Amino acid sequence: MSWKDGVDRLPSLAPVDFDLDPGRTALVIIDMQYLDAHRDYGLGKNLKDNYPAVWSYYFDRVDNKVVPNTRRLLDEFRRRGMRVIHITLGPVLADGSDMVRLRQPKGSSGLKSLLHNVGTFEHGILEELRPVEGEIVVNKTSRGAFNSAAVERLFLNFGLDMLIFAGVTTSACVDLTARDAADRGFKSVIVEDATAELDEVSHEGTLRQFAVRWGRVWTTDETLNHISDAASS
Repeated sequence: MSWKDGVDRLPSLAPVDFDLDPGRTALVIIDMQYLDAHRDYGLGKNLKDNYPAVWSYYFDRVDNKVVPNTRRLLDEFRRRGMRVIHITLGPVLADGSDMVRLRQPKGSSGLKSLLHNVGTFEHGILEELRPVEGEIVVNKTSRGAFNSAAVERLFLNFGLDMLIFAGVTTSACVDLTARDAADRGFKSVIVEDATAELDEVSHEGTLRQFAVRWGRVWTTDETLNHISDAASS
């Protein structure tokens, strides 16, 4: 299955103007942390213990596609001096009371596995994608970054008009942040092979609707080609 199957039979409601200006484009990496992007910690441990088939599917994709493709994007953005923004998920307080109320565990082992506050190992960004000097990290306490962090002001301060999203998970934090960005007038792209969801149906369905209504869905190769073409024009 692919999100592209039959999509040409649907009306296109996405923005028409989609020129890429490297100086006004940022890579936004969502939640690539030990708590949800490493098979041995946080969500990974919970899935392995309770949903082993989901654990295998999701983390095989994270390890084999999301991490290496996000790294390819990261290397290219750094090489060209383009803006990179890392988004993380987690409370500041150890008890999690500063999280959005419906994100607080209250008996849910799934939510509890994601409750790692700023400064803990699990909250940290994966070593392969760790920020370097000049790359800002913004923490959120909700799935969508716009709902609990001042990212809109940050994007405007940087003079951005296009945001390219990678990370996890496709249907939750990535999609919600990308949709909110598009609804605020930013050209928004989800990189399909640099994102992952707990199951393929949800991943593909999310990409399909995003492409039809909100912005663009590109592969890593397509994204790199668009940047190269824009830089040489």
